[in-house]
Amino acid sequence: MWHARAGEGYWNPERGDVSVPDGWVFVPAGDAFVTREVKKGPHWVLLKRRKGYTAKLGVFCPEENLDVAEKRREETATSRARQRAVGRTSRERAEERYRAEMERAILDFLAFRPQHAALAEEIAQGAVTQATPVGSGRVGRTRKLSLPERAELAARAYVRHRHTNYEARLEKIREGMGFDIDPDPDDPLYREVKAEAHRDVEAFLERHR
Repeated sequence: MWHARAGEGYWNPERGDVSVPDGWVFVPAGDAFVTREVKKGPHWVLLKRRKGYTAKLGVFCPEENLDVAEKRREETATSRARQRAVGRTSRERAEERYRAEMERAILDFLAFRPQHAALAEEIAQGAVTQATPVGSGRVGRTRKLSLPERAELAARAYVRHRHTNYEARLEKIREGMGFDIDPDPDDPLYREVKAEAHRDVEAFLERHR
């Protein structure tokens, strides 16, 4: 790894001040394909220390290697675009399968009587939408819990927010605080509201099972 100095020139922790070899060029970070290609051959990685972290600015490599990498980028552009499309379709199908599995697991947890089937479907579909956005970090995305556990938590959260007075109670706490933010989880009043909502959810589930 070579580091950019404050002034001109470069420095390596093992070699000290160094100069870029003749015939080498700088490839700025940003084109992942070209960077991967040139790093298959001789190269230097250029770093720059910034406040709190070290940034990778790019790489130096022989100019002919860059020419080969750029030519290969153009030659493979169509096939790589096709591969990305296939990968995107595969991920979308996997996501659809997961959402369907999650919905079935929620219906299994609810176990509502037949006359409440429409309500169960509404809860299952709403809970899946609420709990499974990719990258959200919500309960539907965690792998630390089993599918049935995720389904139960997602269903309970949806019922709590949509079929109890939890939101209205929470709004009263916010009004009392004077801030439009959620209260501290350790706040006694908030814990009381959560406990009441838990009891309301249990009662709601029992009424429909």
